[in-house]
Amino acid sequence: MSLLWILILVLASSGAMFFGVQAAWNSKRCERFRIRPEMSKKVTGPKLYKRIGGNLVLSGITVFALTYGAGGWLIDTAEAFGPGKLILALAILLVYDFFYYLMHRFAFHGVGWLKKVHAVHHIVRAPTAIESLFLHPMETFLGQFLLTAVACVMGPLDPLTWGVILFVHSNLNIIVHAGLDIQVPGLRLFSALARKHAKHHVSMRGGNFASLTPLWDMMFGTTE
Repeated sequence: MSLLWILILVLASSGAMFFGVQAAWNSKRCERFRIRPEMSKKVTGPKLYKRIGGNLVLSGITVFALTYGAGGWLIDTAEAFGPGKLILALAILLVYDFFYYLMHRFAFHGVGWLKKVHAVHHIVRAPTAIESLFLHPMETFLGQFLLTAVACVMGPLDPLTWGVILFVHSNLNIIVHAGLDIQVPGLRLFSALARKHAKHHVSMRGGNFASLTPLWDMMFGTTE
């Protein structure tokens, strides 16, 4: 499968996850699983959908621009996909999450203009899947740039491994904003990640800075 089709399929799957998880939160059947139903939405209507729509388009453009812009640093079409590449993909995601933890903790929640950038995302106190894209455009770019930079340093990769990384990264970011705590086998880990991130959104002064795993918060004592 070509790199182009892999990117298209990853973005399509993320779109399906985005709308599917949001539909689950909105459904009556999942009403009892909502993590913070008592917290009112501070952003609704055109302001919400304008920013989300803009970031939806920007995130897609950024994925294509950085993937093709990185060239041979990122993708080597001569490389073949195999089971061992899944270990590499996991390693890249863990390293990315470590550096994201540092950026999130010391830049987004530190002092300076990036704190103001991240404050846009924290307007949302009770996130659901749709608010995973309620971001300042700079934050959208920085997250994808960091992931691409880590992959370039640890790569180059075959196209399918890069697709796996993008798939896990984008879909986990939707899941952690799901706002749902569904305690059934197979979903408990995802529910734990959603609870963890919901706690982070309560204020700008809390912990839980890692994006994809609780590992770095546990290691550095910032778990809430």
